[in-house]
Amino acid sequence: MPRDLTPHLDPATTALVTLEVQEKLLLPEQAMIPGLAAHAQEIGLIDRLGVLYDAARRVGVRIFYVTNPPGHGAIVDALAPHPADVSLTRSVGMPGFYAPPLDAYLRTRGVKTVIVTGVSANIAVNGTSIEAMNRGYRVIVPSDCVAGDPPSYVEQMLRFTLRNVALVAPVQGILDHWAGLPENRIAAPA
Repeated sequence: MPRDLTPHLDPATTALVTLEVQEKLLLPEQAMIPGLAAHAQEIGLIDRLGVLYDAARRVGVRIFYVTNPPGHGAIVDALAPHPADVSLTRSVGMPGFYAPPLDAYLRTRGVKTVIVTGVSANIAVNGTSIEAMNRGYRVIVPSDCVAGDPPSYVEQMLRFTLRNVALVAPVQGILDHWAGLPENRIAAPA
C-alpha cells in the first residue's frame, strides 16, 4: 500500500531541495560519473524532475537548488531555476545543508517538510535527508526522483537506510495531491 504523504505536503510549509542537477553529473555526453548519468537517463530523471518542479511552482512550493562548485557544470537547461527559486552552492561537504544559508532560508519561511531530489543518491541525497531529519524537518524522498550509481545500491539505500529517516514513495502521490490544490504561484523575491 502506498504511503499517504498528503498530511506533509502543505505548500505553505513545504520546500523542495534539489541536489546537483548539473550537466557533468546528469548528461551522458559530459558525465564525470558515467554510471550516475546512465541511471538518471534510464529512469527519466530530468523529465520527471521537470514535472515535479512545475507542480511545486504551481502550488507555491519554493525550490532550493544546491549545486557543487563550478567544475561540475551548470544546472541542466531543462531544470533551470526560475526567478522565485533559490540557488545555493556548496563549498564543502556533500549534504545540501553545507550550502551555508539553506537551513536559515527554510526556517525563515516556516518550512516543516523538505522534499529531497536529485543526485547522487549515494551521498548527497542520503546525507541531506539525514541532516534535514537531524534539524527537525519531516523528510520526503520521492524514490523515482533520485539517481545514483550503481542503481542496485540506490534501491537498497532507499529501502534500508532512508526509510528510517524519511518517507520514501514514488513521486506520483505528491503530483496527485498538488494537482487537486488551487494555483498559488510564488512571486520572485524583490
